[in-house]
Amino acid sequence: MADLLKEEAPDHRAVGHELARRSGVDLTRARKGVVRLWQARGLALIALVRGDKEEVARIMAHAKGRTGKTKPPAIDAAKEQ
Repeated sequence: MADLLKEEAPDHRAVGHELARRSGVDLTRARKGVVRLWQARGLALIALVRGDKEEVARIMAHAKGRTGKTKPPAIDAAKEQ
C-alpha cells in the first residue's frame, strides 16, 4: 500500500482496489456502485496523504450521493461545536 502512495501520481483506482482487497472485499464480483465507492476511497486516501481534509470530505460526500448544497453530517456537526 505504501508503494502505491509513494508514486508520483498514484492511480486512485489501484489504491481503492488495494484497500478493498485488504478489507476482504472481492471487487471482481461487486456491483459497479460498490467498485466506484472503493475507488473513491482510494482517491480520498490520496487526498488525505496530501493533507487536504476538505477534499476528502467532498470526495466521500459525492461518492455517497450527497451532492449539491448539502454537506455531510460530520462536517455540519464539526461546525456546530
